[in-house]
Amino acid sequence: MSSRQPPLWHRALFGPMPLAYPLAAVCAGLYLLAVLFTAWLAGSPENLGRIFWQPSQGILYALGTGGQVPFIQGRVWTVFTAPYLHGSLPHLALNLFSLLQVMPMVERTYGRLRAFVIYAIGGIAGAVASVLWGEVFSLGASGAIFGLLGAIVLYGARRGDAFGRALMTNAAFWAGLNFLYGLLNPGISNAGHFGGFLGGLAAAVLITRRIGPFQDPRRLAFTLASLALLALAFGLGNTTSRVWQFSMNDQSAATNSGNESAAAEVHMLRALVLAQRDDYEGALREVDLAIKGGRDDAVALNLRAWSLFKLGRAEEGLADAEAAVKAAPDEGAILDTRAHIYEALGRREEAIADYKAALRLIPNEPETQAGLKRLTGEN
Repeated sequence: MSSRQPPLWHRALFGPMPLAYPLAAVCAGLYLLAVLFTAWLAGSPENLGRIFWQPSQGILYALGTGGQVPFIQGRVWTVFTAPYLHGSLPHLALNLFSLLQVMPMVERTYGRLRAFVIYAIGGIAGAVASVLWGEVFSLGASGAIFGLLGAIVLYGARRGDAFGRALMTNAAFWAGLNFLYGLLNPGISNAGHFGGFLGGLAAAVLITRRIGPFQDPRRLAFTLASLALLALAFGLGNTTSRVWQFSMNDQSAATNSGNESAAAEVHMLRALVLAQRDDYEGALREVDLAIKGGRDDAVALNLRAWSLFKLGRAEEGLADAEAAVKAAPDEGAILDTRAHIYEALGRREEAIADYKAALRLIPNEPETQAGLKRLTGEN
């Protein structure tokens, strides 16, 4: 008899451990990697606390942030990675708490492998809905968690007795409460929540009726897990390669390697991290190299505008800010940049309009609230 152990991920998917634990470990592990990559590029421990609270958006993008922009750029694989990435420590903590509360109920109801299928399809459906709705960027496990809630609602409705009605009512209440919270806070991916709920509900229907590939949950779970792992491995390898290029100071080799788009992505990563360290001269230098290499999207233009503003060159940054808003008119951070530039240039009414528009998209952003208060006295 062979004593060889099956692979760790195989044991996590098929083993006796509650399913929520390995899923939570993947999300937490990827977040920690994003923090370490950000710290590595930053090259200094002075901002480690801030980095741990919120790693670089550029690093998260390289790892596999989803949304319309990455999808249009051909990064279709991000629909598999986005449900496992998180943008900040509170974001991660909230989703892991929800996962640990909801997943055990679904696992007991549908079985381990079917619960994973529901979770995975809910996450993918949420990521796809975010793209279709036009959300610029999206990430987080909340779509997958809403998929679990959809499956619980279906089970409770089908059971029909007092316990089933209580279960359905409880799940529907929490889903509705979170939907409402999302509607009141437009910075949250409402499309991802709604898509995840419908995806989980549909997966539960197909599982209970044993339609097509849903007849064999073991094979389907294995396939979905393999696709997610391959996509995550691709994002991790891609990110490691880019960070390593900079850590070895091999920028010229990267630029002259014949792969200008890859070099532009590396420069953009570095620019985002330098901006996070308040090194705006360095960020401007790197973002100019990224734009020169073809990375002239809304994120790059916005970062260039913000760097120029922070360096006291607001008038130079206005053209970039306006171009960034034109490319992504529903992105709160980009409207906030233009508002700051308008304010610095004495264009009060235009600054107020942009601050208010930004706050409708990111209601709790301190800098935006402070800017509006400076001009109007409003919070």
